[in-house]
Amino acid sequence: MTDTSPLTGLPGNLSIRQELRKHMISGVGTVAYVDIIDFKPFNDYYGFALGDSVIRRLGQILEESIPDFFVGHIGGDDFICIGDGSEFTRGVETARQKFRSVASGFYTARDRESGGIETFDREGSYKLLPLLDISVVFTDPKEKDISVESLARKAGRAKKLLKGEQIVEPVFPLLEQAVHSGYGVEGTKALVEACGVLREEGAVTILATILNGQYSWKLRKSAALALGYIGNSNSNKLLLDALNDSNPHVRTRAVEGLVFSIGRESGKLLVPLLDDSSTWVRRAALRGIGYAGWDQGLHFLRDRATGRAPGAAINTSRERTAALDGISMLAPASEAGFLAGLCTEKGYFPGDAAFKTLCSVGTDVAACEVLRRNDTIPGVLNLTGMNHSNLRKLEALATRSLGNGDSALSGALRFLEGFSLDFNQSTIAELKKYLGVLSGDMFRRLVILLDSRSVPADRSCIARVASRIDSGQMIGTSALSAFLGWVARRGGVSPGSLLKSFLRGDRRAVAASAALAVRTLASRDLTRMQNGETIS
Repeated sequence: MTDTSPLTGLPGNLSIRQELRKHMISGVGTVAYVDIIDFKPFNDYYGFALGDSVIRRLGQILEESIPDFFVGHIGGDDFICIGDGSEFTRGVETARQKFRSVASGFYTARDRESGGIETFDREGSYKLLPLLDISVVFTDPKEKDISVESLARKAGRAKKLLKGEQIVEPVFPLLEQAVHSGYGVEGTKALVEACGVLREEGAVTILATILNGQYSWKLRKSAALALGYIGNSNSNKLLLDALNDSNPHVRTRAVEGLVFSIGRESGKLLVPLLDDSSTWVRRAALRGIGYAGWDQGLHFLRDRATGRAPGAAINTSRERTAALDGISMLAPASEAGFLAGLCTEKGYFPGDAAFKTLCSVGTDVAACEVLRRNDTIPGVLNLTGMNHSNLRKLEALATRSLGNGDSALSGALRFLEGFSLDFNQSTIAELKKYLGVLSGDMFRRLVILLDSRSVPADRSCIARVASRIDSGQMIGTSALSAFLGWVARRGGVSPGSLLKSFLRGDRRAVAASAALAVRTLASRDLTRMQNGETIS
């Protein structure tokens, strides 16, 4: 059985692994992993035949450039070269330069002049991908544990760097170094919180050192929050101890961290902290009971939502707001009447927080309060427990809210995104009108909403958006791409309607999305014609 690549004729994986083992045993020489940057989009754009030609040519260039050394073809656009000395490394660099010089020959004249191809990348974003280049990753001559897989991982990291992408490296070794070298507080805080965001369990030991040592309370509070994000058994014990820290800011973060870490079970542990000497800790505990989902703590939250904070200098409104936030997270329907009473009680403060909490709880009680105010749809409104009649009234209010500014618009869209009934035709007509008004993310959300309800695009939709493009209004490239995707999936329009303002537009990303929409629309029309239907 021969072990050669059918595409390049070079030694294949069996031979490569044997050569790597020899290298590891002898410990002499260097291994180079060679692959092509952004080859897949090129392959998709120009086709497999030309893609195969590129791979074959790279194999030939490697053989020509390092004739006295091993060159193997892993598969696809990945190669392994093994050699030693400066002659080998110079030869590999020569291969890279030679490939760069010949790569342009695989492109059309127009793409060469543009400096690459405009196409969709792996994430579906339309962009200019530069002319093909290769990435070369050399092993450390002292490295003993080498495999095809480890080399591939290194190559992937190298390509990310070449494309300006971030490389994920563990943070905690740097944190340990920073703590022991007396690095500045702000910089060390950033490292502490980075360990938490990345949930690095390896950081727990050094975070424990910070939390239990003679370090600034600013560092200790960040360490407590980071431990909450990490959330293993060791961090939980440290957080429980931190609830007794001498500094209220550290205790506050420990409360938050404990909720993140153990969830519902943290609820009962927070009750003693409702009587903490610090308003910050008390407020964190009130919110924490709700965030933890500990519904047995509801009566504590009710009491604090109507009680007064201890001491004239303490802000009662903020403590009540924290209790209401906790109730909001639990969202018990049984509390709707209690909350509605707070909303209408003369002299109760904070009334706006009570209203927001009522909206998060939902039921017909909340619907009636929203409709009584007859203003706009609130940013968060739980539709659970509302009858058909109230839902229809709220639907009408939402469509009216669309014209009341950005904050009202966001709430109205959120309501309609979660609306369980079929839209009235008047709602659909109103939503389509806003294609002529909205831009950016709001426009994109509107399009996705229409698409999710299988609402067909029509000529009026195309005309509204085309008019805005022609007048130079900025809607946003991703928003327009979403619009064209909706037109393709749901549209009852002719492909020709996309010609002037979309397919012939200045923005290539929009034109590319229009091209895909044209294909889908035309395919649908042609299928219908084959089935004997008449196309208008």
